[in-house]
Amino acid sequence: MEEVKDGYTIRDTRGDSKDDSSPKVDEKDAGGEKSGSQPSKDNTSASHNLPKLDFSTLVMSFATTAMISLGKIPDPQTGQTVKDLALARQNIDIISILEEKTRGNLSQDEQSLIKNILYELRLAFVEATR
Repeated sequence: MEEVKDGYTIRDTRGDSKDDSSPKVDEKDAGGEKSGSQPSKDNTSASHNLPKLDFSTLVMSFATTAMISLGKIPDPQTGQTVKDLALARQNIDIISILEEKTRGNLSQDEQSLIKNILYELRLAFVEATR
């Protein structure tokens, strides 16, 4: 049985000879991409050069948001430099939580990245509060 809804093709494979009894989402996932594959040609986000998604990208995303909130770099959408210390602190705290919760599960490079990022952000936060 196949059903097409809002750009998704859902194929119910229950009853097939396969062991897995859960329904499969065959086409696009919520991000508009085929599961486990590159963005399709007709997807508007395919024209963006998005970074590879991994732990380092996640940490750098929070760090960049913190730096924008500290007024160290301009907001990429507005080009304006803003200072929001509460938001900066929250992003620094998120990175700190990630460091704590992933302790012992990171590569040496990931450990060094998170340690150095936290050092730089905390120093920048202190400077921004003066």
